[in-house]
Amino acid sequence: MAVSLLASGGNFHQSTLFSKFLKLPFLSSSSFTKIQRRYVIPAIEEVWENHQGHILEEFRDKDVVILGDGRMDSPGHCAQYCTYTFMENESKKILCILTMDKRMTGKNSCTLEKACFQKGLQFLLQSGIHVVEVVTDAHVQIESLMKNNYPDIKHSFDIWHGSKNLGKKLLKAGQEKTKKPLLQWTREVVNHFWYCSASANTVEEFIGIWCGVIHHVIGEHEWILPYRIGGKSCCEHGPLTEEGDKDYLVAGSPAHVALREIVLDKHLLKKIPYFLHCRSTAALESFQNLILKYSPKRLSYTPHVYTARTLLAALDHNANCDRPAAVKKDGSLRQQRYYSKNSGHWSVCHVKEEKTYPYVSDIISSCIEKRLVDPIGMNRPVVLDADDPRRISKTLASVEPPPTAQLGEEKKSRFPMEKDIKPKD
Repeated sequence: MAVSLLASGGNFHQSTLFSKFLKLPFLSSSSFTKIQRRYVIPAIEEVWENHQGHILEEFRDKDVVILGDGRMDSPGHCAQYCTYTFMENESKKILCILTMDKRMTGKNSCTLEKACFQKGLQFLLQSGIHVVEVVTDAHVQIESLMKNNYPDIKHSFDIWHGSKNLGKKLLKAGQEKTKKPLLQWTREVVNHFWYCSASANTVEEFIGIWCGVIHHVIGEHEWILPYRIGGKSCCEHGPLTEEGDKDYLVAGSPAHVALREIVLDKHLLKKIPYFLHCRSTAALESFQNLILKYSPKRLSYTPHVYTARTLLAALDHNANCDRPAAVKKDGSLRQQRYYSKNSGHWSVCHVKEEKTYPYVSDIISSCIEKRLVDPIGMNRPVVLDADDPRRISKTLASVEPPPTAQLGEEKKSRFPMEKDIKPKD
């Protein structure tokens, strides 16, 4: 029961309440905690280590492109844990997932993601994985770390995050009344950025194609001089049909000037090398949503429980990331429609076959085996592991907590206490 609850991403208190309403017998809180700590979590860690060993063996001594992304355990700037995941680009298999507590970084959550990234990358390199390229979001600390500590590894940025930031700049510039015409070209400019990233092989070629959008939006598809040596001085599209209700911008107008400033922004052009391979971390972002099933951000967990739940998410993903598409009785692929609020359009996606969970039986077998060979049982004093962050500090607070009784005596309220309320006559 304890294994099934944890492996399904369930919550003990909700399961207890469910059983209470149906008048079903259920584990007590103390029994569940002891079983989880003594048998279930070690079994999950053992199954993950065996699975990870097979995955790493598959990619050992090969040129590997990895995707990396971090996830905090709570919204806002009050995170306690950071989980960093490394995924192989082609197979979308998770190679490494690790969690760090902010007590390991001097209670500074701002440096958690960098510390997790460095620890995970070092683990992969020491495991014999030949990493040739790392794809992340535009995290400043990780960018500096890669540049200084790993200059031989290519560092790329996620194209979706880059396009999203570009779109935000265009939308912000188009809010001014004189620059409203720029809004109708936002989507086309962002798509052009994707095209440049997918088609260009060098920085010069990227910039040459990218800057052509300044001329295209005013109806000018050929210009005198290229923006880079060896670059083209014309658009790469074929003959154009009617543009419909989309009007060209007026050359030199406020909207055109704003677009030119965004396209030729020095900071953007400096980051062009990071977008050359058109890498995307979309699959990794999808996995971050799967983690929410096992460890929601609105619930708090002890360090080892939180780590075990993230490992379950990784096992779930690796077991089902290559599922084939579901097929109807007539042999055609099953599709499902969905509506996008951002684009305002309907679209379809393929429906995959039902998930399977082959690792759960291994976890249950390991739990039973550990209980059978345990001479003492689950009723024993709790001893923190050597790497438990609670050895560094019992709480996350900067000062030690006083006794609860003392706090109760010192507490003051703006509202009268029940004992001080006098009954009415």
